[in-house]
Amino acid sequence: MFLFGCLLFVVIMTLVLRGCGVPYSFSKGIAIVTGFSIVSALCLAQNYTQSLIPEANDGIEISNRIAYWIIGDDGWSTDRFKKSFDQSIYFTLFLIVVCPFIVLIESKVTKRSS
Repeated sequence: MFLFGCLLFVVIMTLVLRGCGVPYSFSKGIAIVTGFSIVSALCLAQNYTQSLIPEANDGIEISNRIAYWIIGDDGWSTDRFKKSFDQSIYFTLFLIVVCPFIVLIESKVTKRSS
């Protein structure tokens, strides 16, 4: 659900930036989502490491609001927290790797159209 939200956000940001006449609007939308993804990965990392210290809490709990938005209410476990963190890291790394290629493609398309 979170990934779908990110993709929807990219589309909306691209349309808003393109409507405002901003050059390279798609790559800038991807860069914004990459920033949000990095923040999400940090929040999930903090949540996972906090869950490894059972003495700090009365049991297992979600330690920040962003991690709660991503993980939700059901099935809290250290394994689930780690899986969510791993998926977030992979998604963030994917965005970081793809971003330069999108800038390259977008710049070539812009040069051809002008």
